[in-house]
Amino acid sequence: QIADPETCDRMYESLVRIHTNYYKNKYPRLKDTSFTGVTVEDCKMILATDMLKQMEDMKKGTWRKLREKFYAKKPEEDSK
Repeated sequence: QIADPETCDRMYESLVRIHTNYYKNKYPRLKDTSFTGVTVEDCKMILATDMLKQMEDMKKGTWRKLREKFYAKKPEEDSK
C-alpha cells in the first residue's frame, strides 16, 4: 500500500516528463551548444575513449619529462 497516493502520482508524472523529454520539446534550443560554446560533437569527442587515452599519453609524457629532469640531476650529485 502507498501511504500518500497523491504524492506518488506527482512523482510518477514528474518522472514521465523527464523520461519523455517534455521540457526539451516544450522549450527547444536554438543551438546545440553549452554556455561555453562547445558543441555536442566536441563533447562527445572529448569523452570518447580514444581521446581519453591520448590525454593520458600526453600526461605520461609530461611526467616522464619531469622525472628525467630530476633523475638526471641525481647521478651528477652522486658523482661529486
